[in-house]
Amino acid sequence: MPAWWEEVLHVVTGRVSRHEDLPDLRGLETRRVALEKTHFIVDDRERRGDEPRTYVMRHVSSTRHDATAVTVSSNGRGVGSLPPEAASSIAPLLHRIGGAAIINGAGSRPGSIRLWVDLPTPAALGDFAVRLDEAAVV
Repeated sequence: MPAWWEEVLHVVTGRVSRHEDLPDLRGLETRRVALEKTHFIVDDRERRGDEPRTYVMRHVSSTRHDATAVTVSSNGRGVGSLPPEAASSIAPLLHRIGGAAIINGAGSRPGSIRLWVDLPTPAALGDFAVRLDEAAVV
């Protein structure tokens, strides 16, 4: 999905209109997590290189199968989703801060085609959400 189309979707759905408006979680304590469903939707160019990438994770609460689904995109294009065990702890907190946020992508590991992300720990994301709530009250 092109980045401009993702921004249109944000405007239509009432979410943020630009990535600059998203909470940036890249400075939080993280753990490295392998994305699921990258085997079929990511080309080799996306997998090459180990430089940090800017990814956007989004809580997708409207899926029929899983109310805690969290998708990850890069440059406006879906690159995978968090595994269920990671998504279940992150989804409620992500929803609390607006449903989408910026995280670091870590590319793939040598000999693997799976993409990895630096996912904030639930404790770090919870603290971040509390700080956002306190800033909104002031």
